Amino acid sequence: MLLLRDRTAEILSQAARDAGDVLAFCHRWLGWEPHDGQRRWLTAPPRSTAVLVTGRRWGKSEVAAVQALRYAVTHPKSRQGIVSVTLDQARLSFDVALMFCQREPLLRILVERVKETPFPTLRFKHGSEITVRTAAREGIYLRGHKFDRVIVDEADYLSEALIDNVVRMTLADVGGQLVLISTPRARRGLVYRELQRGLAGDPTVYAQTGPTWENPNVDHDYIRSLRDRMTASAWQREVEGVYADDDAAVFGWQHIQAAYEESTWALPLPPDPRRRWVAGWDLAKSEDHTVGIVLDATEKPYRLAHFERFQRQPWPVVAARIRELHRRYACHQTLIDATGVGDAVLDEVRDVAQGFVFTQRSKLDLLTNLQVALEKREVRFPFVRELVDELQGYAFEDAKLSTDCVMALALAVWAAGPRGRVEFAPSIWA
Repeated sequence: MLLLRDRTAEILSQAARDAGDVLAFCHRWLGWEPHDGQRRWLTAPPRSTAVLVTGRRWGKSEVAAVQALRYAVTHPKSRQGIVSVTLDQARLSFDVALMFCQREPLLRILVERVKETPFPTLRFKHGSEITVRTAAREGIYLRGHKFDRVIVDEADYLSEALIDNVVRMTLADVGGQLVLISTPRARRGLVYRELQRGLAGDPTVYAQTGPTWENPNVDHDYIRSLRDRMTASAWQREVEGVYADDDAAVFGWQHIQAAYEESTWALPLPPDPRRRWVAGWDLAKSEDHTVGIVLDATEKPYRLAHFERFQRQPWPVVAARIRELHRRYACHQTLIDATGVGDAVLDEVRDVAQGFVFTQRSKLDLLTNLQVALEKREVRFPFVRELVDELQGYAFEDAKLSTDCVMALALAVWAAGPRGRVEFAPSIWA
């Protein structure tokens, strides 16, 4: 035991010597080499607010984990929180930090314990701690806590009110550091404004941007091959890591955000014969996904009860999933895309489902119906990354877009009760 304490003290002494050299810490403690963008972030001057906005696959969660580990090792009795819109998203950086601690001998010796429930926590022998929290239910799992640093991962998915009124208050005791990390979403949001402050020279904010290309460890040719499948604004956000003009968006970001922020349940909801359930299915074409959504349409706002998304399944398997879900929830209506390839599936499930034929008019009616439902707060859903991203990126010129989640939700909302006329095969509202 004495030898272990001596070894711990020796390692902590080494950490103090390495504290001023970030790259020495990366190499000696982690066996890890940051790319140029990550190196700029790690060696940036300390600020009370730090903002990192980049394209996807840049390595944000990885660099956040490295920074959190270095702070934990060099600041005894410190407490850091990693926060995101879901626990799974917040765990990304935590799991990278945990991997380093399990792999690297110096860190492994310093770990006192790892706790998985109710919230993942990594505690070191000198009292520092890294813990994970979800921002769900208006930040209830953050209230009453205090931190020296909070890392908000995919911060653009959190509302400004939640960050200002809940997250910032966890730092109030010590005047701690707020770290906002995100792929760009809404130009008018808090992250965008903090980024602009930092880029304009505000001495309290460090700001950095970067495209996916900065990461040499991703397949650049593959990323380029996606360009023809994305709108210009989606390419700007997801790859170039810059904010795009969203004034022409079909579904307003504030309405999408309200739909998932106001949800308080986990998926799936259990079937209940006293409730009125409806389902919508968008069927895969070539490389697309098949998406099925069940709504509790008993009253407004409708609640998303079940979500599934898969691809490359034969039609009999798809038909079996549609029938199984319809019967599990005893759906009042199950509506599927009966255009093109969907016609074959419709033949297999006519006993439980009805088809929707997409024409120029019917598609506009369907999407307008969903647009109004979102604006009027008539539909809510737990945060599902694929659904949220498709809704934000959707444009009426959608030939290059992934639209499976949008269409499945639109079909389910229509099955709950349409506002206008539309063509069906066969008609279910005649």
